[in-house]
Amino acid sequence: MPIINPKTIAAEQGETPLPMDEFLAGNEGDSVLLPPDADLNALAPRLSGLKFIDVEFPAFTDGRGFSIAKQLRRMGFEGVLTAAGPLIPDQYVYALQCGFDQVKIDAETFDRFGADDFTAALNAFSLTYQRGYVHSASPSVNVFEARAAARNQK
Repeated sequence: MPIINPKTIAAEQGETPLPMDEFLAGNEGDSVLLPPDADLNALAPRLSGLKFIDVEFPAFTDGRGFSIAKQLRRMGFEGVLTAAGPLIPDQYVYALQCGFDQVKIDAETFDRFGADDFTAALNAFSLTYQRGYVHSASPSVNVFEARAAARNQK
């Protein structure tokens, strides 16, 4: 499973973290794999000790992981946040805007789209719809602010 982030595309996936149930049952570890229906309140007491969180996306049509990422960042998680699953290039920038640092996609999806499509996705959009969803590798202005600025220039 290749790992894609704004700086590099790596063929290695690294270690797979423990699933959330096993992580919460134990007393050690600094990484966890969250399911798309994770109860973040159960994870909250252990959040400060985590360095790596992978959020599972069972299908590219399942967007629950985007909400989990935003909630984790609002809860104060500052470690590496990875979207793990068959995300497509159109979702890559949105994943970054929601707080993910990188995506870990399956080999089939990577073979279908390739590195060039994910790299091109970073520059595909000049605006975003969501306020407060800004990432250095993505649009920094939302549609509403751009419209207001255009009206003010008239």
